Amino acid sequence: MKLAYYPGCVSQSTGKEMDASTRAVCTALGIEIEELADWNCCGATHVSNELVATGLAARNMAQTDLPIMTACSICYSNLRAAEERLKEPEVLTKVNAVLDKKYRGAEVRHALDVMLEAMPEGDERIVLPLKGLLVAPYYGCLLTRPAGLYSAEFPVILETLIKRLEAEPVDFRKKTACCGGPIFMPQENAADDIAFGILSEAKRAGAEVIVTVCPLCHLMLDAKQKILEQKKGEKIGIPVLYVTQLVGIALGLGPEELGLFMNTVSPMGIVEKAYERMGNES
Repeated sequence: MKLAYYPGCVSQSTGKEMDASTRAVCTALGIEIEELADWNCCGATHVSNELVATGLAARNMAQTDLPIMTACSICYSNLRAAEERLKEPEVLTKVNAVLDKKYRGAEVRHALDVMLEAMPEGDERIVLPLKGLLVAPYYGCLLTRPAGLYSAEFPVILETLIKRLEAEPVDFRKKTACCGGPIFMPQENAADDIAFGILSEAKRAGAEVIVTVCPLCHLMLDAKQKILEQKKGEKIGIPVLYVTQLVGIALGLGPEELGLFMNTVSPMGIVEKAYERMGNES
């Protein structure tokens, strides 16, 4: 399998562990990725002009004839939204008028879907089955939008992948709720309440780890977790992993390869428990 890889802006800053784990897992699974040579911002939420955002996404997609994979649900949503808008002849004409390489259509895939395809049931490359690990699958609000590939109300692909790793997905009612990240700057208190509500729900569900597909969600739930605990006076203490990190652990990849030391809430305890459980069963 060969795919074009769109890292996205956060891969160079707050989401370096997402990028590192994506590359490591793709190598381990034999997925050949070719980074877009001259990529730019996907046209994320701070680009308020829809046509400009579409043009930014189109410039990326016009660089390759390969299917384009990204691990960031914000980038995934923006690229797919642009793909839909570019089906309108007027939008396509306006965008292509300013592009050196013209947009001719694209296929956009999320790393979640790609990994699931690359790992069949009983894959022998899963050297550390995550048996007994209780995982809260957190989609956030963008992976399922635009509509069409995943159910916005009842997506199950994360649960499917978690089970393939032999872990156990918990019943997580807030799995498609917004993390509060988009309103963090203008409405910090409201955003904090939203994020803490998600963390509290995961704790009540018995989760040992939360798995996410979005760097903004990861920031709100991992990087801010200790601040939220102090603010709300309640201990959460749940590691938050990118789905690529969770898959990498099951594949036996090392902490440095997966960027596990970059996580604010250390996930090393759950890695050690996974090895202990495996040892007890052998």
